[in-house]
Amino acid sequence: MKLLLHICCAPCIAAPLAELRSGGAEVTGFFHNPNIHPLLEFRKRLRAVEVFAEQEKLDLIGRPEYGLHEFLRQTAPYAREPEGGARCTICYRMRIDAAAALARHERFDAFTTSLLFSRHQNHDLIRRLAQRAAEREGVAFHYVDLRHMVDRSMEIARKRSLYRQQYCGCIFSEYERYKDKENGKR
Repeated sequence: MKLLLHICCAPCIAAPLAELRSGGAEVTGFFHNPNIHPLLEFRKRLRAVEVFAEQEKLDLIGRPEYGLHEFLRQTAPYAREPEGGARCTICYRMRIDAAAALARHERFDAFTTSLLFSRHQNHDLIRRLAQRAAEREGVAFHYVDLRHMVDRSMEIARKRSLYRQQYCGCIFSEYERYKDKENGKR
């Protein structure tokens, strides 16, 4: 199976990539994350994915353009909502829809997303959004629950000195993560 894997960050694919490949998938990575803020954070995460892809001989389709303006245009009306609400749904949908469209356009057999590998994301919502995108685009969605591999992925990322972020990526998540920190102290 020719599989397009949307990648949110290197640590989230460190262990799952081997699992997907062992199941017979010919995996191509796709980095598209207009939510990541600030620009330097975006570049760090993209670079970590590029390094990992090179180490693993993973073909990678990257969208190096910084998509903050479109992300904010779509999510700003929901800025005051708590994490996990409409803002997160829009963010998931932006990335999943892009992966489904690319999978169809490039004639992949299926697509999936590393968002499903994280314990911190809304797994059921991501699955539903991906199934809808698959139906719209006429391409299969490859569902796999590999959340049990998170600890192994973090271990691999640490051993390889891959960049590991401290928040999901969006400006709102960054604020929630650091708002109560005094003068940058942790």
